Parts: sequence; structure tokens; C-alpha cells
Amino acid sequence: MSKSNICSLCANWRPHVQYPFIGLCIKFGKLTVDDDSCEFFEGVKLKNNEFYWVPEIKTRVFGEEAKILNHKGYKVYIGAYVDPDVREEIYGAF
Repeated sequence: MSKSNICSLCANWRPHVQYPFIGLCIKFGKLTVDDDSCEFFEGVKLKNNEFYWVPEIKTRVFGEEAKILNHKGYKVYIGAYVDPDVREEIYGAF
């Protein structure tokens, strides 16, 4: 597979909220690392009327802002993966 077809550039991949180097592939329904690849790769197409996740600033942004941040070099995703067991990490921090 080409390095340009890696999970972290795919529209089917949702990075983990806390650990953005792993994420959920919604095509396969399993966790993968950001540099994995597969035959179902689809590039992210940013639209003006949708929200996107930006892991570097850990927030959601709307279409035009997502395009600006993407142009500045930020990674922009259609969504984020929130691990259902994240509460255990929260309690472990205290």
C-alpha cells in the first residue's frame, strides 16, 4: 500500500480522543494504528456544513474553520473515537 493511503488520512478512520496514533476503522469495526492501510481507503473531503475533529487542539470545528486549519497543517477528521472504557483511565489518574 502507498504511504498516502494510511489510516490517519482516511475518511473511515476516527482517532482516539486521548491517543491519536490509534483509532477506530469504521469499515472494519476494529482499532488500528495511524500508519496501517487497507484497500478501503477514502480521502477526507471537507464540507462547509459539517463538524470535524482536530486532535491537536482537542476540539470540534465547523467546515470553513476545518478547511483553514487543514491548510495550516493540522490533521482534520470526520469524528473522534471515544473509548467506552476511558472512565477507568480517569479514575486511575487520582
